[in-house]
Amino acid sequence: MDGKIETQYPYLSDYLFLNLLNTTKRQRSKRMDFLVDNGGVEEWLKLMQQLKLLDFRQVEKLKELPIDASELQDFRVRWRGHLSQLEISEYPLESLAQYVKQVPLYFDSQLTPIPSVGGTAGLLSLVSFEMLRGAKEDLFEKVKKCGSAPCYSFFVDVSGKRKWCSMEVCGNREKAKKQYLKKKDSQAQQQQ
Repeated sequence: MDGKIETQYPYLSDYLFLNLLNTTKRQRSKRMDFLVDNGGVEEWLKLMQQLKLLDFRQVEKLKELPIDASELQDFRVRWRGHLSQLEISEYPLESLAQYVKQVPLYFDSQLTPIPSVGGTAGLLSLVSFEMLRGAKEDLFEKVKKCGSAPCYSFFVDVSGKRKWCSMEVCGNREKAKKQYLKKKDSQAQQQQ
């Protein structure tokens, strides 16, 4: 992403589907769900448009029908589980294809996919299409969960060495914790 956008999301990706999966975070030992809290799906769509992951025509089409946050939550939970636990060959890609079959996409002159209907079905069709395209490009092999225990974010690890969604937040937190524990352990050994 080119510019910094102020947001309360823990991590923003260049991929629409990861941003949907990352619509949850832990704050002060409570789990926040951005699909229902802080403006809900409407604010998330605006943010995706600001990031240029959705364009005006896609968002307008999606708004033609209601978007059910609970269906998006179910999709998010299911796919967070798949990406956390399964081998790449075990991903249920056919379930993604079903979303696209139920709500076919058409493409404008810039080859932007636009769902044939709006609402929840249209959004899940767009997200599923992107996920299928990502699977074809072996993107799922590079998707990792952040190594920081309190973080729920997924990210794409292009280098194969990355541990955290963000060095600025999670990486610094984990390194500071490691340094603190090392210092504490050193002090305990000196007292013996």
